[in-house]
Amino acid sequence: MASARSLVAKANNTNVGSLILMALVLGSCIANGEYLGGRRNLAAVAGSATVFDITKNGAVGTGATDSSKAFLNTWIQVCASPTPATLLVPKGEFLAGPVIFAGPCKSKVTVEVQGTITAPPSGYPTPEWFLFEHVDNVVLTGPGTFHGKGEAVWKADGCGQKANCNLPPTSLKFRNILNLDISGISSVNAKAFHMFLVKTKNVNVQNIKLTAPAESPNTDGIHLSNAVNVHIADSLIATGDDCISVGRGSTNVTVERVTCGPGHGLSVGSLGKYPNEENVAGIHFKNCTLKNTDNGLRIKSWGGSSPSTAVDITYEDIMMTNVKNPIIIDQNYGTRGGDSKVAISNVLFKNVRGTTISKDEVQIMCSKSVPCKGVSVVDVELNLVGDKGGLGGALCTNANVIFGGKLSFPMCPK
Repeated sequence: MASARSLVAKANNTNVGSLILMALVLGSCIANGEYLGGRRNLAAVAGSATVFDITKNGAVGTGATDSSKAFLNTWIQVCASPTPATLLVPKGEFLAGPVIFAGPCKSKVTVEVQGTITAPPSGYPTPEWFLFEHVDNVVLTGPGTFHGKGEAVWKADGCGQKANCNLPPTSLKFRNILNLDISGISSVNAKAFHMFLVKTKNVNVQNIKLTAPAESPNTDGIHLSNAVNVHIADSLIATGDDCISVGRGSTNVTVERVTCGPGHGLSVGSLGKYPNEENVAGIHFKNCTLKNTDNGLRIKSWGGSSPSTAVDITYEDIMMTNVKNPIIIDQNYGTRGGDSKVAISNVLFKNVRGTTISKDEVQIMCSKSVPCKGVSVVDVELNLVGDKGGLGGALCTNANVIFGGKLSFPMCPK
């Protein structure tokens, strides 16, 4: 990498993007053994310990000093280690970001957060606060907290359902990663998404806590895009948007024992927002609890979309408390004109119990161009809370829905 030094020199002459660019350049140099005078010096640094504490590189845990450079310098040491190594964030409050942890790295890497990492209010040249990319065999563990300070930007956000909108930065993004394990951490008041998994494979997420007020816009808990073999379990997600949203190209995803609320529920989609989206398949939610959410179990797609498919989607053994729109397929979620061409098939809603505030407990509103096929609603017993004026039931459009078992509402007419 002959141009590494010139790139670093350019980075040092910039203000906003210097640390990010240095992280990318130095990460590439590490992979090629060209940092700190070559492989011999690198080995000397990495071999001195398996745990690298950010405070040893100048991080200050008072919450007032920018420790971004310390994070990146520590990452360089961890990524260079020929044996598994840990980046340690000890107790304290550390102001830092934006930060990119780039690979490839020489061995398994762990980021252990014991304290609190606080986001700056501005200065984000890229759409994320912490980005892990091109790193395999990554562990992110707690019990520490990422505090996104989203309350400083929420009022200015007006994305809503706009097709084209620049969201505030995601708190934690993981891109192009094979084998990722996340546990124990908390994320508070993300500016937008708490966690974004994109082009990741073999992901295990458990025992995490993601929270933001119900009125905070676009604060999805976990969003997936082109994520394969993902397991999310035993976590609490309380946000202002989808607790979990499974997006384009995601396959073989299991979500279990997750408590959601407030928020917009457990969603597949929105799908079809972008041209030529990849298919979605094998999405399973089970043994989850929803409390006071604006939607419950939802599949959503855009009108005017390119053709794609969403198949083999299951919601099973779900408990609800005061949930609005408890079961919904909405293929008119957003539109550029025309019908959705996302073909939805083989969907099961089974053993859903609790209470709802919506008169229409089941709403299956599919596309006229590609009607839903193989949608089953089995053993759904939800008590209506409040006087809604008359008997509730189910709505079915462009779908042949199969109802079975015990139901607390009238079925759609055939």
